[in-house]
Amino acid sequence: MKRIFLSLLISIIGFDLSAQSLEENELRYSNAIDWLNSKLNYLYYDDVNEKWWNNTFYINENKLVTIKHISSSKPNTVDISDKTYVVRTFELADIDPKSLKISKIEQSNGRIVKGSMLELRTFGFQDLIRKTINRRKGSSTSYLFLSFPEVLNDSLDNYAYIVQEKFSEAILASTSMYASRDGSDENRIIEVLTGTFQTPGLYQWEAKPIYPNVLEIQHGNNERMYLGYEEDSKKFYMLDIAPKGTSTQYLKLKNDEKLVLQSDTTELLRIETAHSFIFKGEEYIRK
Repeated sequence: MKRIFLSLLISIIGFDLSAQSLEENELRYSNAIDWLNSKLNYLYYDDVNEKWWNNTFYINENKLVTIKHISSSKPNTVDISDKTYVVRTFELADIDPKSLKISKIEQSNGRIVKGSMLELRTFGFQDLIRKTINRRKGSSTSYLFLSFPEVLNDSLDNYAYIVQEKFSEAILASTSMYASRDGSDENRIIEVLTGTFQTPGLYQWEAKPIYPNVLEIQHGNNERMYLGYEEDSKKFYMLDIAPKGTSTQYLKLKNDEKLVLQSDTTELLRIETAHSFIFKGEEYIRK
């Protein structure tokens, strides 16, 4: 259990994205998805409500995930009319890998049966998980729960923990950022840096657009700065406003593979994923 927990912790914090080439990252994503496709299709029984639940998982080439739950009175639903379809769809990139949590379930309650439960939530608790019930549109949510009955551990030890790890790997791999082939990455950088982020040491980064290609950023101890891109000079700049004074530095985009902004030869900012970056040596993760 300790080994699995340490492995999981590493995957949630983030595998070493800077050491991953695009090809290695794509292989890691493919392996994680292949595992999920093979292990998230299973059947289980709720002995309290006397219902069978059939769980299926599918992700398409656009990384849209479909999770379907079918409940019925019998395990084989082919010829049963009295069955309920609940389908949830979401973009893999909208799921916050930090939200993946496992709870121990001591008593069955509907679809969530005795065993383990995996929780997934979206970034910023946005209602981006769409739901349909028997082909009728239901309310969108910011969360999803997957139930893993105890019997699944007979086929694979620590089933829920490995699902959690593979989900985290797939999310991080699918959102990892690399330089585009046409070199037009300026808008992508501004888009990634927009929003609210936090370091493990609780330093904050809050950025909002105030003009096209210009972000106003509240950073650290309420320091204010502006990050922008000049079309004419094809350069980024950072205007730093602090009690000691105002300073401006121009930054070069180094995009041979990873997206890096640097001053002279010093790396200032590196884009890791669509939801994380490294600024002055500190990793910031979207809240």
